Amino acid sequence: MQKPVLYYDDRSPPVRSCLILIKMLNIDVEYKFVDLFKGEQFQNEFMQLNPVHTVPVLVNGDDVVLTDSHAILIYLCDMFEDKNVKKDLFPELMRDRLKIINLLFFECSVLFRRDSDLMSEIVRKGFSNIDVSYHERKIHEAYTAMEKFLMPQTYFAGDKLTIADVSLITTASTVNLMFPIDKRWPRLLKWFQSMQALPEYEVNSIGLEKLRNVVEQMGKFKFPSSK
Repeated sequence: MQKPVLYYDDRSPPVRSCLILIKMLNIDVEYKFVDLFKGEQFQNEFMQLNPVHTVPVLVNGDDVVLTDSHAILIYLCDMFEDKNVKKDLFPELMRDRLKIINLLFFECSVLFRRDSDLMSEIVRKGFSNIDVSYHERKIHEAYTAMEKFLMPQTYFAGDKLTIADVSLITTASTVNLMFPIDKRWPRLLKWFQSMQALPEYEVNSIGLEKLRNVVEQMGKFKFPSSK
């Protein structure tokens, strides 16, 4: 049986969410690095695989090609999570799944969009040429929404860790480099610290540090937070 293949650049938050889940589920995966900062995502071979030239991309056999991290998270849980030792990362009950799916849409359409706008503008224009106060306001709005999503439970979809948390932590840790999460959002801060304590968080830390270095070099500045 062929291994699933993950095309990745671990400087990307969506990629890191997949790497965390792969580690949690102990899946045997073949990795193929695509250097986003060298434009390898625009090579013809990769464009044939993913016309929107983004990572991650998961290929499993001849009939599965997934080009969205959220779809990959759902697929990996359904295909590889041990039902006998259920982690409930993506529960089978539809009511619970809908909560998670709603949060995955929040991550991609709100939090990640604002993160991407910030980071890409720093890289394209240089830090000295961006409107920091605008981005701060947009990120803080997202933090406030996340604080409300966490009321009253420990994790975003309830009292158990799910792929909603896995998806959100990689992007939250990225915007935290520029706009640190602090006591203004106590539930969010507690959640953030609990996610950092997970053994699987290490794979996020590695990619996050790589991203910090390259964005600081290209933007000619230093992030206020390196964690």
